[in-house]
Amino acid sequence: MVHALSEVWRTLVPGGVLLDIRPYLPFRPLELVTAPEARVLGRLDQADFDPGDPAADEAVAEVMRRDLFMLQETGWFYYSSYWDSVVEMREYLRDWDDVARLPRRLAGAARSALRQAGPAARLRLKTYVVVNVMRKAPG
Repeated sequence: MVHALSEVWRTLVPGGVLLDIRPYLPFRPLELVTAPEARVLGRLDQADFDPGDPAADEAVAEVMRRDLFMLQETGWFYYSSYWDSVVEMREYLRDWDDVARLPRRLAGAARSALRQAGPAARLRLKTYVVVNVMRKAPG
C-alpha cells in the first residue's frame, strides 16, 4: 500500500491533493425509513474486529513519515445505503460477509415492517466514513 501511495505522489502535480476516503465500520443500526420518520429495527451481527483499517492507517502514516504527503484536514460523514427489500440488502451485505451478517430474526422483522409500512418504506444502514485530505509535499 505504501508503494501505491508513493506512485500517487510521483504522478501528482506539485501541491496536488490526495483524498483518502474509507468506510469505518461497524454499521449503525438497521432502520426502517418512511416519509416522516426512521425507526430502528435492530443491529446486524458483527464480527469482533478493529473498525478501522490498520494497514491503510499504517501506510498513510508511513508516507507522511517519509514526507511525501502532509495531512491538511481530516473529517467524517455518514453514508446511507437504502433497499426496497431484505433480498436487496442481503445482496449488498454479501460483500461485507466477513464483517456483518443480517440475523434471521432481524430479517423477519424487517420484512414485516416493510409490509406494514407500505411501498414508500425503505431499509437503511448508515456507514461512518473517514476522509483525510493530504497535500503532496515538495520532493
